[in-house]
Amino acid sequence: MRTFSFLKTYSNFKFTVFVLLVAITFTNCSKESAFTTDGTDILQAVVLQNDNYQGQTLFAGQTINVGEINVDVVEDNLVVTYNILAEGWELTEAQLWVGTSKNEYPQTRNGNPKIGNFPYNAGDITGANTHAFIIPLIELGITDTDVCEDFSLFFATHASVQKLNTNGDVIQTETAWGDGYRLVDRGSWATGFQIDFMCESDDFDGESSFTCETAFAFGGDENCFLQIDEDGDGNGDFNRWGWNIGALTQGTTTHPIYAGAGQCSLEKGTHVGTLTINYTGSTVEITFDMKNSYIMDETHLYVGNEILPRDNNNELTVAPGQYGNIHELTEAVSDSYTITGVSGDIYVVAHAVVCGF
Repeated sequence: MRTFSFLKTYSNFKFTVFVLLVAITFTNCSKESAFTTDGTDILQAVVLQNDNYQGQTLFAGQTINVGEINVDVVEDNLVVTYNILAEGWELTEAQLWVGTSKNEYPQTRNGNPKIGNFPYNAGDITGANTHAFIIPLIELGITDTDVCEDFSLFFATHASVQKLNTNGDVIQTETAWGDGYRLVDRGSWATGFQIDFMCESDDFDGESSFTCETAFAFGGDENCFLQIDEDGDGNGDFNRWGWNIGALTQGTTTHPIYAGAGQCSLEKGTHVGTLTINYTGSTVEITFDMKNSYIMDETHLYVGNEILPRDNNNELTVAPGQYGNIHELTEAVSDSYTITGVSGDIYVVAHAVVCGF
């Protein structure tokens, strides 16, 4: 989990990143900072509370993984970036809606999205592999206040994409959406997703001491998400780090919990706690225990007979919001789940949002 700060005065590094983003996208969203008050510097530290920030898969034609959607906060702007990662594919158009209510996107009477009415439109970007929309948070109603409240944003990220052969000829065209829940039960297969933000405000005189990271229980190097290749094409199916644990039979096992271990590298991560799994009969009891001064804001847990849970499209997923079990916590040092009706060999994925770094 990354922490982004809104400052009245940009640091050189953040300002450089911001300028580069503007240069890449040719999207001019420059406005006065929404987070300044009469000469007083206010720190607005925005932390993404779930794993969506690591990227929503961009699916073309419902099933073709062509890239991902990334959501970042840079200064007082929301940055939504479309990245094409699949070989031979490119963007031709991109449209975005983002709002604070799930069902407020432009739509027909039947609820199907009216893409032409989405407020952010890239126009013709044929040949692009990346495009970013930069949106001042003030446009979304997130304004300068003495105490910034937690908030949620909903996204509908549409793109038109095409695939070229080695001669540069177009051999396939598709519509694409960022993975998530169905916008409508019937009709369009369009999907949207939600990201929850935690916003803390304080007088700023240096770096914030509030830092949180995403964490997973370690299941062995061979069980890293990046190594999973269910379709057998020689490429990993997922671009997020983390591990599943299993297959597990009856008994008790313990597993270290690591935070910030990008690319599944334990050397990059921090050992923050222990996961205990007790599988007896048809019941699995699982406990997260933090060590030292670390605390948890949230946990997600998957237990099942497949290596990973499945999303709304019945595809394997590593997104914590799809794990089926969630606890929202307040400075917890321990958290437990009891899962019943279990049989056979099982797999576990245990995710937590850990703070105190």
